[in-house]
Amino acid sequence: MAVRRTCLLYADQMASQSKAFKNFLRGINSPATKSDYTQYLKNFMSFHKCGDNFDDMVMSTTEKIDDLISGYLDSMMERGVKGITQRAHLMGIERLFIMNDCIWHKERIRRGIRKDDEIQGGNVPIRTDEISLMLDCTKSIRSKALIHFLASTGIRPAGLTDPILKMKHLVPMSNPTDPRNRKWCYAVKVYDESKSGYWSFLTPEATKILDHFIQSRKLNGEKITDESPIFTTIKKTNTLNQHLTDDNARFIIYNLIKQSGLIRKKVSKSRYDKSMMYMFRKRFNTILKLNNDLNSNIAEKLMAHKKGLDGTYLQPTQEECFREFVKAIPELTIDDSERLKSRNKKLEDEKKNSESQSVKINELESKLDMLTHKMELFSKTKESKESF
Repeated sequence: MAVRRTCLLYADQMASQSKAFKNFLRGINSPATKSDYTQYLKNFMSFHKCGDNFDDMVMSTTEKIDDLISGYLDSMMERGVKGITQRAHLMGIERLFIMNDCIWHKERIRRGIRKDDEIQGGNVPIRTDEISLMLDCTKSIRSKALIHFLASTGIRPAGLTDPILKMKHLVPMSNPTDPRNRKWCYAVKVYDESKSGYWSFLTPEATKILDHFIQSRKLNGEKITDESPIFTTIKKTNTLNQHLTDDNARFIIYNLIKQSGLIRKKVSKSRYDKSMMYMFRKRFNTILKLNNDLNSNIAEKLMAHKKGLDGTYLQPTQEECFREFVKAIPELTIDDSERLKSRNKKLEDEKKNSESQSVKINELESKLDMLTHKMELFSKTKESKESF
């Protein structure tokens, strides 16, 4: 967090001193992207011992720019930096030249970055029993609420802070089979006021834990308003708690992984089979995709994926998305007893629906019998009149 804050301060300072750097920042809305791209560019400038001379850098010839970028990529390759990381850093470096109308052989340079042959990390989802272990090893209601939130929504880490998730982004949802229960689940508006915005949802189990966390904050003197963050840092005196950053969330999950003894296998020097944050998203995605009753296109919406033309033309309502989410609640639920309750409730609802359908069928059959009987009487009466 401190590194990001330092990068942002540096970026603001350089934007006031360098026209080239000011152009570099144009169009960047996300603080995280602004920080990362600034750091990538600083590393590039430091490698070539150019200091903060961004204005001079963009005056370089095409041949010079080619040599500078290629030399930096060669050094990364010699240090064993993966191709995927090289491409990520290159995006920040290239932006300086793109935004200042420089010309260089971009395609040729990018094709020179070799593909990674190693197994990528983060492909394995966390299991439900492993989440239970993490929950059992902490007494912190905030940590429990955070884990349930990530497991239930499958959001990306940036979804917590871009923009900051606040109380106004929570919308109570009624139980479709029991409208009297008006706060059965929460709908969560992620990436609010953005074209990437979408609705995610909390299971009844996750909703209860989150309500418990919010109530504990109120009892400790915090005044909760619509503008209050859903997740906060913990302070003993200041009731106007700051929001929990994605780095804070990672630190919480990292400690719980160690405390619970969760096994993660190393697949490379720095990567594990289970990603610290994305393992929850992988589990969420797997559960949705394995549910044959759940609409696959809406499953993509719940993952905030853009899928072909459906990503543009398919715009389901909040209620339509929720109806599909409800189908996955039993599998998304962590606690065994809660999952059993959820499944029993589902079976009861199906039984009631089946009984209701049976009653309707019996009524229709009765009406059909009566109609058939009347037709038979009418036919006999007609035959009798014709015989006279």
